[in-house]
Amino acid sequence: MAQPDEEVNAEWDTHASLTLGRAAGRRAAALAEQAPLLHSEVDITEEDDSFNQRSIQARRPPEDSAAKLARYRRMFSTRLRYYVPIIGWLPKYKLAYLQTDIIAAVTVTFLLVPQGLSYAPQLVDIPAIHGLYTASIPLLVYALLGTSRQFGMGPEALISILVGATIKEFPRAKPKDGDSAFAAADDVKDKIAIATMLNLLVGLMTFLLGFFRLGFLDSVLSRALLRGFILAVALVVMIDMSPVLLGLVPVVGQCNSTSTFTVETPPLAENPSPATKLIDTLSKLGQTHALTAAISAVSIAFLLGMRVIKQRYQRIRALQFMPEILVLVVVSTIIVQTLRWDCKNVAILGYAKGDANATYDYPKIPRLTLTKVRYILLSAILISIIGFVESIVIAKTYATKHGYSASPNRELVAIGTSNIIGSFFGAYPAFGSLGRSAVNDAAGAKTQLAGLLTGILVICVTIWLLPFFEFLPKAVCSSIIVVAALKLVELEDVRFILRLRAWKDLGLLGVTFLTTVFVGIEAGVLLSVGISLLLVMKHTTKTRVAILGRTLVVDPRTGQVKTKFRSVTDSSSVERIEGALIIRIEEGLFFGNTGQLKDRLKRIEVYGDLKVHPGEEPKRVAVAVAGGDAPGSGADGGEGSDDGAVRAVIFDFGGVTNIDASAAQILLEIVEEYHHRRITVCFVKLRERCKLKFLRSGIYDLVGPGHFFRKIREAIEYLRNHDQLRGDVFYAEAPSGSTDTTNGQGNGRYDWTVPDQRR
Repeated sequence: MAQPDEEVNAEWDTHASLTLGRAAGRRAAALAEQAPLLHSEVDITEEDDSFNQRSIQARRPPEDSAAKLARYRRMFSTRLRYYVPIIGWLPKYKLAYLQTDIIAAVTVTFLLVPQGLSYAPQLVDIPAIHGLYTASIPLLVYALLGTSRQFGMGPEALISILVGATIKEFPRAKPKDGDSAFAAADDVKDKIAIATMLNLLVGLMTFLLGFFRLGFLDSVLSRALLRGFILAVALVVMIDMSPVLLGLVPVVGQCNSTSTFTVETPPLAENPSPATKLIDTLSKLGQTHALTAAISAVSIAFLLGMRVIKQRYQRIRALQFMPEILVLVVVSTIIVQTLRWDCKNVAILGYAKGDANATYDYPKIPRLTLTKVRYILLSAILISIIGFVESIVIAKTYATKHGYSASPNRELVAIGTSNIIGSFFGAYPAFGSLGRSAVNDAAGAKTQLAGLLTGILVICVTIWLLPFFEFLPKAVCSSIIVVAALKLVELEDVRFILRLRAWKDLGLLGVTFLTTVFVGIEAGVLLSVGISLLLVMKHTTKTRVAILGRTLVVDPRTGQVKTKFRSVTDSSSVERIEGALIIRIEEGLFFGNTGQLKDRLKRIEVYGDLKVHPGEEPKRVAVAVAGGDAPGSGADGGEGSDDGAVRAVIFDFGGVTNIDASAAQILLEIVEEYHHRRITVCFVKLRERCKLKFLRSGIYDLVGPGHFFRKIREAIEYLRNHDQLRGDVFYAEAPSGSTDTTNGQGNGRYDWTVPDQRR
């Protein structure tokens, strides 16, 4: 019987039985004996030939309608549990998990509510209630569809910055003709509309990434580029929050006053860079509001101090669950309201006085127009990429830690659906947060029920407790954001790059960092994604090849000296084969990585190495083509001698797992060129699944049956014998009428007969 793991044998046996009948099948068995490199041993007998699909169906008992319905019901149930995970884990929920899930939900709520209240007005520039919508609706949907049990869904600092930058950039796309579709987004409702519309597009893109199973794209972004971008974003956040922390932002409409505190300074240029904002802030330090700056300093010191205390006393479990952010928010709100610091020019959240926030008209579908979509599409793509990369890392981290599986594609579908539904309820894009996920895990979250309860608690706060946050100082909100941004400053990757002396990666990190700081976040994201894609394309389009040479090694068991073939770059003791090239292809061949294969082989032939600059003098001389001169020969200014010329090429295909049609065609052209130049071509270690491509493409016919070997030393021995018989000229195949009696071992017959009919 044919071995099931050998696809060539299976396809040849099927082809023979369908087109040539049993006689052709027996001929295939004979072919397997004559050409062992093409086929393994097969045994096609009368019994085997009768074991076909018709006999299998005849022996299968008929299935009645009830059994078929039950089978479809089981299939539907299995698929439904896969796409809606709550159907699978909720019926199996253990009551022992309920206490820890409730504790985790309450703990994360204490963290999530202040973040939502801070990120929305300070970073996105929309009312604070929409931060709570973002912290609740997507989280509820993710709890139903997500697979990660500790995933902290909700507003995230980096994503909030990108959304805010899109809102600020949108009115600058206004055409000169005054198109009404681009009315300046100065009105609160316009900004909310842009945020929800952006959320809908981000949700659709993220959903499609998961639906088409593109979760592997999280590996596309270079880690060095991503780290440089994140470090720059952390600095940009601190720069943007500095005017609020120092009280440099005008206070309007507080304490029954139309304008109690203004700063008379010239306005900044349109769309200033972070560096320009920093210079402007430094120039206004003399106008700092002392009370606001003191509140900011105390808030930041308290949050950082609590972080240090928690790290030092990790054994005190109750201390780890202390919601320092909630404590800061509650205490600062009470103090400002009691002492009426809002009348002393301390900017407050002021939710209750905002007319734009008084009505709730959700759910509603964000109104999309092609004109608006065109101007926010790029931002939606960038937010989707950054958000899903960070979210997938979080899901994989905690799935590995707790020993369960988290599919990137299912996670993308869950996150995308969460944002789509969230856009109907006034939420802006939400993704996973590493900080909240860590808190959720530390608090003891065991299942997705913790996230479901968190979303419910945030909704309760939104409905009943939001007016109590009216006197929350904006300086406290900015302090929370700055401390969150400090968590992004992780220098471990930079130290690792320096330890490895990976100067290219360090350069990429620096370029991304400087671009983001001195140009803008959009430019930094574009640069990160663009360079990452270019690096992937550059690496993918180059076939990984190695030039092999001969070296001597001592067998530790027997003490015998053996010849091994290694890459010439591995050691200076590796000796090149005079007059021949041994090329090892180290990956599968497809249309994307074979476009430059011809040029790379030519460069190896002429210069002997891929690292040699093309401007240097050729180190080898190419064999002259019959009827003309080859590049590098005397006619082209070379040395004019055939000494050291390449007269044979051995391809080691041990690492080639597959080859597609485009690659096979290019390989055929390469062999034809070598054949035309009277250079012998041999193949070594050709895998079973590649052999049919060699047969059907004609490479086998062109190379000849005597030029396929199991080992490199067999090919070299064959070439030596061939050279002794034919002098100094190697032929790609034997002349017509001659008989080649040399096999791969140098004795006996090597014959690879090709069937007359092939498909």
